[in-house]
Amino acid sequence: MARFLRTDRPHIEYPCTWVYKLFGKSQDAIRRAVALIAAGRDYTLEPSRSSRYNRYHCMNLELRVLSDEDRRGLSDALGTHEDILLVL
Repeated sequence: MARFLRTDRPHIEYPCTWVYKLFGKSQDAIRRAVALIAAGRDYTLEPSRSSRYNRYHCMNLELRVLSDEDRRGLSDALGTHEDILLVL
């Protein structure tokens, strides 16, 4: 069976606007985490969806990233925060 691995990455021109999808158990906790991690940046944080019984919430974080390192650094910081369960 042949496997196809993508070796080329999409070209992203920086600076650009980037949207992260954040999942957590509380919208307020996600807001506090974003305020801490994105301090000093302009951003928008909007609710997206919640699970059937409101145990989990998704929010969209939109902000300007300056470079690939900046984008990945924010993703890592968000992903390691205790109140954010998943970053997409």
